[in-house]
Amino acid sequence: MRLNYNIPALIMHMVQNQALDRQSGDLNRISSGCKINSAADNPTGLVQSENVNIQVKSLETVTRNVQDGVSMLQSAEGGLNEITSMVQRVRQLTLQAGDGSFNDRDRQIIQGEIDQMLDGINETAQNTEFNGFKLLGETKTISMTVGTNAGDDVDIPQIDLANDGKGEISGLYKIKTGGGKDILSGDTDSALSIIDSSLNTIVSLRSKYGALENRFTSSYDNMQELNEKMTDAYSNITDSDMAEEMMNYSKESIVIQASNAMIAQANKLPQDVLQIIQNFRK
Repeated sequence: MRLNYNIPALIMHMVQNQALDRQSGDLNRISSGCKINSAADNPTGLVQSENVNIQVKSLETVTRNVQDGVSMLQSAEGGLNEITSMVQRVRQLTLQAGDGSFNDRDRQIIQGEIDQMLDGINETAQNTEFNGFKLLGETKTISMTVGTNAGDDVDIPQIDLANDGKGEISGLYKIKTGGGKDILSGDTDSALSIIDSSLNTIVSLRSKYGALENRFTSSYDNMQELNEKMTDAYSNITDSDMAEEMMNYSKESIVIQASNAMIAQANKLPQDVLQIIQNFRK
């Protein structure tokens, strides 16, 4: 028994402080919902969680890229669909002009409609845009990032179908009045050959865009699934188990209450020493 240093009380005080520290951590994890609130909580878990979080954020960004790519391709497909319909109409009119029973007045009327179709094709090519990109009005390549690593890029071609003298179907516009290949010249075979070649170019481009759209859609589905799994992994690393934390909090509360009672008992020891001294004096 000691008078100057109450060792049992000091031990109980240390136990109580440790329980208070643990309870503070439990309360922090309960209130935040995260079991890693600082690097000191779990250094290894912090590294894992940050790596997974980087992957999740990257997947979210790339998913938006792929959605934009699909929207871009759908815009181009819409313009190509209209152009295809107008070129087919031009072909029908050209075949109609080959009817030997038509006079020059009839052919002039047909040529007038062909001119209108060709103007419509040019306008559609010039006006098919996505965020400022002329998808069918100039020849360029758009690079789209569709993966989370360097080099995960897909090139989306822009093809010029406009009447600017350098487009992929520039020969088609020669069928227009004064272009040298109009039906008024009487050479419908040359006109049909030009139309068929232009249709092949347009259909080939539509097929390429359709393949890219399917690729983007498949990539989008895969990234959605991967993002879900990575988010679940991130949750497993960082999210608190609320039932476990509440249980630990209650356990530490019991330890603190017990230590308080033991400290009260330990503080009576010096009084017992004094009582012994007093009895000794008597």
